[in-house]
Amino acid sequence: MKTWFAAAGLLLALTAPLCVAASAAAAPPPLPGAVEIALDQNRLSTVVGERLTVQSLVINSGGAPTDRLVAHLNVASLDGVYVDLEDWSADVTREVAPVAAGGNRSLSWQFQAVNTGSFDIYVVVMPNGASTAGTGPLVVSQPVHVTVAGKRALTAAGSLPVALVVPVVLGLVAAAARYRLRRTG
Repeated sequence: MKTWFAAAGLLLALTAPLCVAASAAAAPPPLPGAVEIALDQNRLSTVVGERLTVQSLVINSGGAPTDRLVAHLNVASLDGVYVDLEDWSADVTREVAPVAAGGNRSLSWQFQAVNTGSFDIYVVVMPNGASTAGTGPLVVSQPVHVTVAGKRALTAAGSLPVALVVPVVLGLVAAAARYRLRRTG
């Protein structure tokens, strides 16, 4: 029995460096530099149909340049309303060139409020280089809280003054024209 334990221990001792090397090879390489993303606003209020712009800044506060990156705009409903991102913006994914150590890149995002409710808009940045694509880590900005109200439509109560005033004005114009024609003719 002692021989079996000794053999198992010897086997573990011999294979341990191989397991460590395999796990290190499988681990994704870290994103070069310390990447952050900041948005220029915290809150927005708007109405359905209005176009808005949010500026984001991809910041590399690390000591090495980043690889190529991808930035992606996201809209999340806080009310459970279905959000079709393509309705909000046609330009939701951007390639970001490598950012030098201590440098930054500015991105402008335009979108249109499509649904009423409460939403968070945020940007996610991920590596996209030849060796880093799909390896992470993902960097997420703080959200911009967007409150979207519906547009005010003309209601029956709002149309009553128009329905009364327009015929009266037209009648007065017609009466004045008729009076003028009789007087001159």
